[in-house]
Amino acid sequence: MNAVILAVLVMVALSLARVSVVFALVVGALVGGLVGGLSLEQTLDAFNTGVGGGAQVALAYATLGAFAVAISRSGLPDMLANRLITLLGKETNAVHQARVKMLLLTAVLLVAISSQNAIPVHIAFIPVLIPPLLTVMNRLKLDRRAVACALTFGLTAPYMLLPVGFGAIFLNDILLANLNSAGEPLGLEITRSMVPMAMAVPVGGMALGLIVALFWSYRRPREYQAQDMANANVTEGHALPSRISWGL
Repeated sequence: MNAVILAVLVMVALSLARVSVVFALVVGALVGGLVGGLSLEQTLDAFNTGVGGGAQVALAYATLGAFAVAISRSGLPDMLANRLITLLGKETNAVHQARVKMLLLTAVLLVAISSQNAIPVHIAFIPVLIPPLLTVMNRLKLDRRAVACALTFGLTAPYMLLPVGFGAIFLNDILLANLNSAGEPLGLEITRSMVPMAMAVPVGGMALGLIVALFWSYRRPREYQAQDMANANVTEGHALPSRISWGL
C-alpha cells in the first residue's frame, strides 16, 4: 500500500477513535515514513521539515485548544447562561421586549469577542452557552439570523484587528510573517503596527454590516416552533442535564 495513503488512514482512524489530533498526526507520519522505507531519524527529520515555520502556530493553537476544553468543562459558561436566563425571564413582557433583545444580543456579542482575545476559547463556548438561551429567544421572537451575525462578527473581527490571543497568532505569526517573507525579495518590510491599521478597513465594513443586520435586516419579530428535544437521541442510561426548547 502507498505509504502516504496508509499514513492518512492511520491518522483518520486515530482521530475517529477520539485520540488527540496532534498525537494522531505524529503517529501517522511515523507509520508513513517507516513504511516508505525511511529510518526513524529520517522520518522525524522529514516531519520537522514538513511542519516548518508552522510549528509555532500549531503549538499555540494546541495550547489554546487545551485551555478552551478546560474552560468548557469547568461549567463556567453554563453558569453564565443559566444566570442570564434568570435575569431575562423577569423582563419578557412587551414593554421591555426590545431592551431585552438588545441585552441578549450584546451579551452574545461580548462573549464572542472575549473568546478571541480576553479568554481565547474560540468557538468552545457556543455549544455550551447558546442552546440554553434558545427558549428565551423563542419567547422574545428574536430572529436567529441576528444572533448568527453577532456571533460571526464577534468570532472574526477581534482576531483580525487586535493582536491579542488568537489575534497575535493571525496578525503576527501568520499574516505579518507571510507578508515579510513574500516581500523580502522586493525590499518590502511590514511592521507590527501597520497590520492592525490595514485590517481596520475590512473590520469597519464588517461592523457596518452588523449594524445593518441588527437594526434593519433582522430586527422584525420571527416566530419559531418550539420542540422539546430533551429525550431525543438519548441512549438508555444517559440523560441530558436540562430540558431545552429548540426552535425550528
